[in-house]
Amino acid sequence: MLSLLLRRTVLADRHRRLDSKIAQYEAGPSRKEIEDLQVRRFNDVWAYCLAEVPFYRSWQREHGLPARIDRPSDLRDFPPLEKETLIARSAEIFQDGRITDFYTTGGSTGQPTRYPRGPGELDEGWVNAYLGRHWSGVAPMDPNVLLWGHSHLFGSGWRGRVAHLKRRLADGGMRITRLNAYDLSEPSLHRHYLAFRRRNPVSLAGYTSAVFKLARYVERNGLELGDKNRLRAVILCAETASDADIALIERVFRAPAVIEYGSAETGVLAMSHQRTRNVRVLWDSYVCLAHDDGELHVTTLTPRLFPLVNYAIGDRVEASDIRDGNALAFRAILGRRQDIVQVGSAQGVLDLSAILPVHILKSYPGIVGVQFRQERPDALRIHVEADRPLDLDDVGAFFVQELGRDHPDLDPRSITFAQVDQQAKTRAGKHSLFVS
Repeated sequence: MLSLLLRRTVLADRHRRLDSKIAQYEAGPSRKEIEDLQVRRFNDVWAYCLAEVPFYRSWQREHGLPARIDRPSDLRDFPPLEKETLIARSAEIFQDGRITDFYTTGGSTGQPTRYPRGPGELDEGWVNAYLGRHWSGVAPMDPNVLLWGHSHLFGSGWRGRVAHLKRRLADGGMRITRLNAYDLSEPSLHRHYLAFRRRNPVSLAGYTSAVFKLARYVERNGLELGDKNRLRAVILCAETASDADIALIERVFRAPAVIEYGSAETGVLAMSHQRTRNVRVLWDSYVCLAHDDGELHVTTLTPRLFPLVNYAIGDRVEASDIRDGNALAFRAILGRRQDIVQVGSAQGVLDLSAILPVHILKSYPGIVGVQFRQERPDALRIHVEADRPLDLDDVGAFFVQELGRDHPDLDPRSITFAQVDQQAKTRAGKHSLFVS
């Protein structure tokens, strides 16, 4: 009853906008129609920036930027908007304190960054998220189990208790069962399993690492999930998903794994469509320019208090359906542009995308988490979390054998292993790939 009331009142406008957006995508516009729409929307956004946003007026003067573009690829001529710039020019961007509401990143790889937030922007993010989920048969108000965190954001004292109560009421209205992704100890995993088993949700969503650990716990202990005849998708958010993650999750939950890609400052940018590795960009809301090295720059196309123009989001992607840099889909999200590990080889130092060793090690029985400590350019220490005691010599031999298939000059002495009880997390509760 509460869910129906919310749909007809508080969320009525969101649902109307969602229905319109679904129809727009189902119409199947051509690439030319898509790019024409992107150009029109950007030129409207840029006109607003030059009229209303002091930072962008300065940005245009400093870099000699045009008043409009003719094609999405013209955005490559705009300077990358880096987080360091946003931090350094925060006073100008927040108009000396006149703007008080903001998005913030967790600062897992450096200083947290703030982005001005205007009224109505959360509504747009909701519509985008459920457009992508619609492709997997998941609708608003469908029962959802959510493995998430952010309890630290509620604060302490009576204000924290009120904020927590409001969250619980909102979750109840949206038919969300929220499980704590911060605590993934064996007792907590068992409680999460029991909570999931008691429900018959349409979707399970959460941090990739948390969903993977729950799946591994269920499989290792031979647990039954019961009849989950409504489960249509397992939605993986906030962290890179390897092929090993996806294979285990789909095997255990018997539902498709879906990549939901985005960030705190942009909202959902792209979502799996029909198959996991076909991650479609939400092209009416964003231009996603993928460079030759995979680095991704994002431009927002919807009304925002502070639009992001050629924003260096910090991720690398493997793009598909790409023309002149404008990507309409991704085969894979490769992670942070700095997520490179280095090992020794006969030729010197070998640079590897961190996703490769993660993929190899998660295929080893028992391993549920991998983190790296780069001790020197030719010395990598790998921390592995497992659901059983490991023979690290055997782990090392397996890893060297698998990695050596592609890199036969690898120096096995440059890699050491340690087993840890629990992985380090960022302040946002996500899995941290690198530890110091």
